[in-house]
Amino acid sequence: MQHPAHPSEIIEALRESEERFRTLVQFSFDVYWETDAQHRFIRQEFADALAEQPVSELGKRRWEVPYLEPDEEAWRRHRETLDAHLPFRDFELARPTPDGGKRYVSVSGLPVFDQTGQFIGYRGVGRHVTERKRSDEALRESEARFRTFVDHATDCFVLHDEQGDVLDVNRNACESLGYSRDELIGKTALLFDLEMDAMTWQRRREQLSAGGVASLESRYRRKDGAVFPVEVRMREFCQGSRRLVISLARDITERKRAAETIREVQAELAHANRAAAMGQVAASIAHEVSQPIMAMLLNAEAALGWLDSRPPDVPAVRRTLDAILSDAERAGEVINWIRALIKKSPAPKESVDVNKAILDVLTITKSELLKHGISLQTELAAALPRVDGNRVQLQQVVLNLILNAVEAMSGLEAGTRKLAISTSTDAANAIVVAVRDNGPGLDPAMASQLFQPFITTKPEGIGMGLAICDTIIRAHGGRLSAGANEPRGALFQFTLRTP
Repeated sequence: MQHPAHPSEIIEALRESEERFRTLVQFSFDVYWETDAQHRFIRQEFADALAEQPVSELGKRRWEVPYLEPDEEAWRRHRETLDAHLPFRDFELARPTPDGGKRYVSVSGLPVFDQTGQFIGYRGVGRHVTERKRSDEALRESEARFRTFVDHATDCFVLHDEQGDVLDVNRNACESLGYSRDELIGKTALLFDLEMDAMTWQRRREQLSAGGVASLESRYRRKDGAVFPVEVRMREFCQGSRRLVISLARDITERKRAAETIREVQAELAHANRAAAMGQVAASIAHEVSQPIMAMLLNAEAALGWLDSRPPDVPAVRRTLDAILSDAERAGEVINWIRALIKKSPAPKESVDVNKAILDVLTITKSELLKHGISLQTELAAALPRVDGNRVQLQQVVLNLILNAVEAMSGLEAGTRKLAISTSTDAANAIVVAVRDNGPGLDPAMASQLFQPFITTKPEGIGMGLAICDTIIRAHGGRLSAGANEPRGALFQFTLRTP
C-alpha cells in the first residue's frame, strides 16, 4: 500500500522535473517561451548562449517587438495561424541588434487548452539561426556568382548525370543550341550531339571513370537544324554519392574557317612555288618535250620511206610506228607531269613509288644539271616500300631541294659541282630521302630558321620554298631537316611514314 506523498516531496519532484526540462531546453533550443490567450509573452527561458537577452518581450506580442523581417504579408499569415489556434513550425524572424546587425530566430509553437477545452495560449521554442542564415546567404551568393560566371562564359556548359541525362545548362548552351533551359533539362546529348549514341556515351564514361579527361571534336545540331562544329572537353566528378559529368563545348566554326583559309593560302603559295620552279627548269622541259617530238618526226619520215619502197617494208614500218608510240608516250608523260605540277587543285592521295617519283623529277631536271656542269649520283634503295601520299607534292619537295642545290653550287667551278640523291629506310621502316651537294654549306646560325616562312639566304628569295616543303612533309607525317654534308656542302633529308 502506497502512502500519499508528502507536500515537500511533491515540491521537490516538481523542482527536479522543471530542472530537467530547463536542461533539456538549454541543450535542445536557445529559448523556451509561453504566451497567453492574447498572444502576449508571459514566460521566456533563455539558454546560456543567450543569457544576456533582455526580457523586454514579456507582456508584448511577437509582432510588437521591433523586427526587420519578415514582411507584413508573412506576419498576417502568422497571426491568422495564431488566431486559429493552430500549431506552427520554423517561423523565422529577424530582430535588430545594438550594433546595427540582425539576429535571426526560428520559432515553433503548440496551442495550449485547459481541461474545459478553452484556449489559454501557446508554448514553444526558438532557435538562434543567424549563423545558418549567414551561411545560407553566403552559399546563395556563391551560387549566384558561379551561375553568373557560367552564364556569361562563351562556351556551352552541360551537366549530365550517370545515364547521360542533362541536369543543367548555362545560357550560352541555350543560345547556341536554340533550346530553352527547360527543353534541355532531362534530355540526353542525343538531342543535339550528332556524334553521340548510347555506346559512345558508355565509352566516354569508362574513359572518364579511369580519371581521364575526354577531349574530342563533334558536331552539334541546333533546334532549327543548323549544324556547327565544336571542341568538347569532358570530366567526371563526385557530388555526394553521385558521379556526374560536366562537358564544356566550344564553337569552333571560326577556327575551322580560319584553318580552311590557311589551307587555301598554303595551296596558293605551293602552286606559286611550283610555277616558279617550273620557270627555272623551262629549258629542261622544252628539251624533254622537243626531243621525243623530233624523234617522232624522224621516225615518221622513215616510215614513209619504208612505205614507198617496192615492195613496202611492213616489218620496218611496224618497228618505226612502235618507236613513234614510245616517243609519244614519253612526251605525254612529261606534259602530264607538268600539268599536274601546275594545276591549282590538289591531286588525290595515292600509293606512291618514291623512287619512280624521284626519277620523274630527274628526267625533267637533267638538262638543267648538265647546263650547270653538275654531276649527278643516285643511290635509290631497291624494294623500297610505297607510301600513301600526294605524288605531286612530294615531287615538288624533291624539285625544290634539287634547284636549291643547283643555286648553292653556282659559285663553284663547272665540273666540280656534285649532287647526290639517295633513298633508304630507317629503323622504323620509314623512307629517308636525302639530297646532298658540295656547295658552301649552311650557316649554323641560320640552320634552325630555314623552314620558317620568309627566312631566306638568297638575295632575291622570299623565303617560302623550304617553308612550303616543310609543311608538305609534315602533312605526310614526316620530318624535313637540314645539316652539313661531309666533307663539305649541305644535306637536306626528309622522312616519310610507310603503311
